[in-house]
Amino acid sequence: MNQLKRIPSYIWTLLSLFIGLLLGGLCSYELAGVAEATHTGLRGFINVVPLLIFIALSPAVSKLTSQGRGGLLAGSVIGWYLLTSLLAGLLGVTLSSIIFDIGFSAGEDSLIADAMAMFSTLNGSSGASLPLLAIVMAIIAGLLAGIIPPLQAQLDRFDYWMNNATPLLSRIMPFIVFFLGISLGVNTGATQSMTYYLWISLYTLLLCVSWLAIYQVIAIKLIAKQSIRRVLKSYFFPTAVFAAGTCSSLATLPVNLQNVKKAGADENIANFVLPIGSVVNMDTSALAYVAYAPFIMTVVFDAPLTWSVLLVAWPAIVLFTIAAPGLPAGMGTALWSSTLFASLLGLPEAQATVFITTWIALSGGIPDMFRTATNCTCDGFTAILFSEKFKTKPAVVNANEVTT
Repeated sequence: MNQLKRIPSYIWTLLSLFIGLLLGGLCSYELAGVAEATHTGLRGFINVVPLLIFIALSPAVSKLTSQGRGGLLAGSVIGWYLLTSLLAGLLGVTLSSIIFDIGFSAGEDSLIADAMAMFSTLNGSSGASLPLLAIVMAIIAGLLAGIIPPLQAQLDRFDYWMNNATPLLSRIMPFIVFFLGISLGVNTGATQSMTYYLWISLYTLLLCVSWLAIYQVIAIKLIAKQSIRRVLKSYFFPTAVFAAGTCSSLATLPVNLQNVKKAGADENIANFVLPIGSVVNMDTSALAYVAYAPFIMTVVFDAPLTWSVLLVAWPAIVLFTIAAPGLPAGMGTALWSSTLFASLLGLPEAQATVFITTWIALSGGIPDMFRTATNCTCDGFTAILFSEKFKTKPAVVNANEVTT
């Protein structure tokens, strides 16, 4: 029994995920109701995540502002996330062009207009507005707390609640991931052509590993000057497993916060960097959704594709991953990316429908697990990086003054 207790919690979580995936794939018909209930529950959780972002972010803003570092940190973090998303998208263009031997050609006059037309349809139905609004409101509340004592007291309570929610979360995590695994197994078995699905899963893994290697060397080794091996063991693996199970950066946020603090990230920095990252930092999504187009066009449809289309789609997809992040199963970004490429390629309506349906089917499930795990852990790497650059003194909260 004692030996079982020594097994790390993320190992139990990983086993739960694999067992759930296996059961869901083998018994997709019998467990369809379980999968639907799990999906409904996750949708409900996503609806309250904006509140969670506010609770986690507002105390961090207040603490950082009181130390005179809030504005500088905010600008640095957002600038870093924008830069890394652009670089990730460019890596997707480059790698996919090399792998699938994509050639250069002169761009068409309507390409930019077609790319921008996609964003004219972006509205609140994507769910992007609430997380973004939560960030804005949290920043405002954190800035005002210093001059409004009752507000500061409430933010201290939020901070207390977040810190004390971790033990319960650790105990129930394997059960949550088990049901998420069933849901993913059912969906994968029902919608994907297994040959293409296997290849795109391996392709996504290659893309994610490439980006993780670059990100770790730059953020952890060169800037934070920490051991990559130590960070992988203490932070990456337990966080990546849970993120893969949820397929949502927002749903992973509480676990991500817990694990990155255990890995040594400054509490105030992590509470600031991770909520913002879960909303605006989808590096691997920008990378993958640019790189999927050559795969689907050349492997599935055996049709030509050029650099000009990829280069126009690259900044457009980066902007969309910033505007509409955190959606389960990547449905939002998959839909808009495939629609964008169908427009850029000038596909007829019937062919465009098949193209979009194929894209969405192939990009969900296991590929989305890889993308989400990479997105979430890169947020944690960023928190570790900025903890070294913006070190803060730990705030002491008197338990007698904080009520639950």
